[in-house]
Amino acid sequence: MDKERYLYGIIKGAEKKSFGPGGIISDEEVYTIPYRGIAGVVSESQIPSPDTMLKEALGRLLVRHQQTIEKIMSEQIVIPMKFGTTVSGDEGVREVLKKGFQRFEELLASMEGRIELDVAVTRVDLNGVIRRIGEEDREIKEFKTLIASGPPAQGFQDRIKIGIMIKEALERRRTKEEERIVDFLKKSAVDFQKHPVMDDKMIVNCAFLLEKIKEPDFDASLKELDEEYEQEVNFRCVGPLPPYSFATCRLNKIGYERLDEAGKLLRLGNNVTAEAVKEAYREIAQKEHPDRDPDNPHLEKKFEEITDAYKLLTSCCGGEEIIFGPGDQKDLVVVEIVRP
Repeated sequence: MDKERYLYGIIKGAEKKSFGPGGIISDEEVYTIPYRGIAGVVSESQIPSPDTMLKEALGRLLVRHQQTIEKIMSEQIVIPMKFGTTVSGDEGVREVLKKGFQRFEELLASMEGRIELDVAVTRVDLNGVIRRIGEEDREIKEFKTLIASGPPAQGFQDRIKIGIMIKEALERRRTKEEERIVDFLKKSAVDFQKHPVMDDKMIVNCAFLLEKIKEPDFDASLKELDEEYEQEVNFRCVGPLPPYSFATCRLNKIGYERLDEAGKLLRLGNNVTAEAVKEAYREIAQKEHPDRDPDNPHLEKKFEEITDAYKLLTSCCGGEEIIFGPGDQKDLVVVEIVRP
């Protein structure tokens, strides 16, 4: 059985290349396996399933995974793989490259000359902002005046309500400030991706994709914002980074039994193509759609199963034939490019 290869990412490259020692486990060699002008960056590393690892150990491996990808990126563009991706042997890596070849080529071309910068903006004095909201928000001020003349027994519930009102007002302010800051910074970018904020102190947590030549303009915009806010907030910019926020690749392994069942539901033969799947689904939909027999309660459930089979097989084909047959009962790897 072929040894597992830990797959870090996809790069351009027609020849095998070594990035030296420093993979996810310790100092194993990181090198490439090429296929038609693109290559998978791998090491011969076996790691436990992330689902079974302690949080601390998982965190250490995740850091090494990211450090390895950033080392690769210091030399060339890389499409990162999802943490924990392993395949069986060199041939398994080539199969992944073959399956995703067109999408990998297009994505690598689209990332040429571009970088990701991550910006986090946090408040310096959250308590001061909350205090000002309590003093300036008209609705909160009116409610405070109202409860001041009420019975003391209501005090606890009233304080809870005031806290909720302040929390809502703080979020409205954060949303407005986030929109303004992102709109100002995205003028220098070709794309952006907002991420969830971590706590009430954070205003913005956003990744920007920009042409590398635009980095000085982006830095100037950050400086202008920093001066405008006059030490009320902290601006932190990290990068350049691999394009995690705009393109991460993951592999889905689909069992043969699921594929075989889907093929039978669509009444397909052994040679399955994307066009054959579409044609079979179209034919079944015309003849057996639930709308043709609304009084049949079983037809809708059956058609849902057929639709799920259609979606599954369409995702598997990728423009190439896939084979179903008793002599080739193996799982199928599907390549997905996802935007986290």
